[in-house]
Amino acid sequence: AQQQERGCLPCTNCFVTVPQDKYYAVESFGKFSHMLKPGLSFAGPDCCGCCVNFRSVTSRVDQLVVSVHTKTKDNVFVTCKVAVQQSVLPEKAVDAMYK
Repeated sequence: AQQQERGCLPCTNCFVTVPQDKYYAVESFGKFSHMLKPGLSFAGPDCCGCCVNFRSVTSRVDQLVVSVHTKTKDNVFVTCKVAVQQSVLPEKAVDAMYK
């Protein structure tokens, strides 16, 4: 799940600290601008935190465990637990946030 993020200086979003386990997208006036690498980054000029915004998505592996009820060929109903693991690829981080 993606989240809105804030810059590291009060009243402005010019500078942001990007954690190692997240991908940050920079939005200028609500439109996607570019991606930021981990570390301290300059996002661009900003006035009172209203021109530049950030979105983030985690790069960690996420696991979803689901119970599935199904019917076999011999008409027996079984319940199985299925674990689905997913993560965001670095080159597809923009697609994970906006599509």
